Amino acid sequence: MKTTVLTLSLALALSTAMAQQTSKDKFQKYLPIIEKGTLTQKDSVANVLLAEVKNYKSEQEYRTTINILRSLGKEEQFASLETLTKKKYPKGSLTRDAFITNVFYEASSTAEKEKAYQELIKRWPTQKFSEELLTYDYVIANLAQSYATDGNATKATYYLGEMKEKFWRGNGYISVGQILLAAGDTTTATPILKTAMDDSYYYLTLPEEQKDNKARFASMGYASSMSAYVNILVAHKKYAEALGYIENALKAAPEQADGLATVYYKSLMGTGRKLEAYNILTKLYTKGQFAVEQDLKKLYSELNGSEQGYENFNASLKTELTKSIRTHIKEMETFKPAPNFELLNLKGEKVSLASLKGKVVVLDFWATWCQPCVRSFPGMKAAQESYANDKDVQFLFMNTWERDKNYKENVVSFITKNNYPFEVLYDDQKDAQTGEVMAAKFGVKGIPAKFIIDKEGNIRYFLTGSSPNVDYIKLEMKELIEAAKKPHKG
Repeated sequence: MKTTVLTLSLALALSTAMAQQTSKDKFQKYLPIIEKGTLTQKDSVANVLLAEVKNYKSEQEYRTTINILRSLGKEEQFASLETLTKKKYPKGSLTRDAFITNVFYEASSTAEKEKAYQELIKRWPTQKFSEELLTYDYVIANLAQSYATDGNATKATYYLGEMKEKFWRGNGYISVGQILLAAGDTTTATPILKTAMDDSYYYLTLPEEQKDNKARFASMGYASSMSAYVNILVAHKKYAEALGYIENALKAAPEQADGLATVYYKSLMGTGRKLEAYNILTKLYTKGQFAVEQDLKKLYSELNGSEQGYENFNASLKTELTKSIRTHIKEMETFKPAPNFELLNLKGEKVSLASLKGKVVVLDFWATWCQPCVRSFPGMKAAQESYANDKDVQFLFMNTWERDKNYKENVVSFITKNNYPFEVLYDDQKDAQTGEVMAAKFGVKGIPAKFIIDKEGNIRYFLTGSSPNVDYIKLEMKELIEAAKKPHKG
């Protein structure tokens, strides 16, 4: 009997793996048309896919076609097929995901979330979706965070223990630990953050041949989990213990030195290793982290016997930073006409690029679900405010790739809640020929994506990624904008 069960399990695992590979291959087959095809080509692909539906024998086949139709911009077709699939597979993953989105995440209280979670695992037990445990872990982590926010550390800890995917659970552990820490519950937060740190370290130190994508993802979080835990040690003045963890980390992952720099210099200061701390502080300052200035000034005075000469030293560091940014932005240089657009803002007014000729325009493509986008917004706000009196500069925040049908309401709510003084445009107008939104016309492959357009309508700089460093973003934007104000040298 045991052999039969093992054979069946192996067969199911192989079947699932083959289905996933088939889906991936099918998507790759149509990727060129998804990315660069004409509207006629996209229509043709949609018709071919819809003709195949009658032969489908699994929900995975339906899901693959739904995803391709969505990527092709065929909203009506994929919505119709999604409805059909839900009826055909009422206990399938599509109905489950809809339940998570519309019931669990829309719950107005933690108690309602818990009730929704219990219903979720009853109607769609994890045993039937063993290849999709991460979907459940997202829900569990959210529930744990909700309990942590309510101050119920016992329930928060319990649900963290229900998470299954070790490679990802650090994300839930860190957020819950930080919520509890902010509320003053160091006793509960400490072991939670240590678990996140230990998990990351485990994956980080695996032999290279054993590191798959999951392991690499988990190890990338080592600096943040380490910082969260070591900050507790530093707050309790356990500097020597903190240093032990940090220096061990730097041996295992020297590439994560930047992420550990803040707790490292504090630990060095606490153990009297002032010169080493000073050197790290200097590097942080020259990367635009001006929040460390008080400590930098203090160490400068202690190491030099007085504050004499500090202002000149400080100015030299800022000059070095400016030079570094100018060198860096050269990598972002380009020169080509920007695609024209006419989109609606939050008030329903039309805003076109043509109407802004004579101004330097900063375009920031973003979405409410994009954490790197949101992370950069405090810095972008500071940059915009620094140009508040410059009529020759316009910031536009291009909301794109939203996933929710109620995206307009969500965007307004997000901007209002965070008090961002941004001019937001909805990038939801599809080209009649290609079916593309403006992000695609600009060549955007991932967000956040920023474009600096000069007064003549030419793209002068293109950059991706984000930083939480407000001062750095502000300086970088200044250099980009001022460079775009100057005539192109060709």
